[in-house]
Amino acid sequence: MNLKSLIFDKNQMNLFFIVLLILSCTDENTYNVNTIVIPEDAGTIEPNSGLFIGGSELTFEANAKDDYSFVRWSGDVDEETNPFIIKINSDLSIVAEFKENQIEETDPDADGDGVKDSEDLCPDTGQGFPVDGTGCRIRNEYDDSYFLVWSDEFNYDGELAEDKWHHQVIPPNNGSWWNNELQHYTSNIKNSFVSDGTMKIAAIKENFTFDNSTKNYTSARINSKYAFKYGRVDVKAKLPSSPGTWPAIWTLGTNINEVGNYFGDSQGSVGWPKCGEIDIMEQNGWAKNELYGYFHFANPDGSYGSYGDKTNISNASGTYKVYSMIWTDKVIRILVDNNEFVSITNNDNVPYDNPHYLLLNIAMGGNLGGEVSSNFTEDRMEVDYVRVFQRN
Repeated sequence: MNLKSLIFDKNQMNLFFIVLLILSCTDENTYNVNTIVIPEDAGTIEPNSGLFIGGSELTFEANAKDDYSFVRWSGDVDEETNPFIIKINSDLSIVAEFKENQIEETDPDADGDGVKDSEDLCPDTGQGFPVDGTGCRIRNEYDDSYFLVWSDEFNYDGELAEDKWHHQVIPPNNGSWWNNELQHYTSNIKNSFVSDGTMKIAAIKENFTFDNSTKNYTSARINSKYAFKYGRVDVKAKLPSSPGTWPAIWTLGTNINEVGNYFGDSQGSVGWPKCGEIDIMEQNGWAKNELYGYFHFANPDGSYGSYGDKTNISNASGTYKVYSMIWTDKVIRILVDNNEFVSITNNDNVPYDNPHYLLLNIAMGGNLGGEVSSNFTEDRMEVDYVRVFQRN
């Protein structure tokens, strides 16, 4: 072998090792980067998936398509900056997350009543007033000069709406209620609940103890959390039929200081009857074909005063009747099915110039309930709606 051949062979070998070294290094430092777009077709990523040399720095940029916006990078990275720079040292999965843009409202609700302007027949109603599907205020079915201001239609199930009703459960008369009543009032759902579009107040025969006072019956007495001065009240209800039950739909002045009522802690300043009471409907326990409408108040000298009347009614437990009160600064009228049966002049001699709240309850026994049958187990007052209306 001559020297020239030896040198050539040596050069060939050196070149071989150099190429081998380069290829070896390239295989060890090439990494796979997989790019993913979520939601699919919401945008693109540059650069796209591919093999990249280890140690290199790459800039990844997410580009949103129309109607989408970039949110963040995820996968093997956690970034919110777009674009962002990363050094490639391993295989990576890089995810660009996008969100769909909210379509700008094209049908506004200028008066804020919940009905879009394109469907609103009364575009100046304003917020806070109940409206129908046309955006117009709801008028009373008997007198369209009155507009709905508050109601419970009982179009839900379960417990009574907490934002509308308060359970009055603390007996104010040394562990008992007034008028020789035999029940405790509770907030238990079995005594007051909503189902199938109506509210039920259930009087139940059971032993119940409250503050060491035990009674043989339970029921519910609920206060509205809404108070009003003047207006019309309509309550559509069926009454209990059992002897000894004493159902009532009535109002008291928010200034009564009776323990446990909803307004007493904040507004209670006078006792009963100075606060004023309006009995829209009471029924005694022995003549279920009669109704009472009554007013209780304090005379100017502070003495007790009352006025009222009764009317006949048929099948009050089997069919719904509408029990109503119309209250103005001049007169208060009580009606059943829109037929007035008693009224009182409203003047300085009676205390009906302050806000009142609604009460619904069933008492057991007592002065107006009378004797409860030994066979009694349970009975109910069922209420389809409670509505308060006022004039503009």
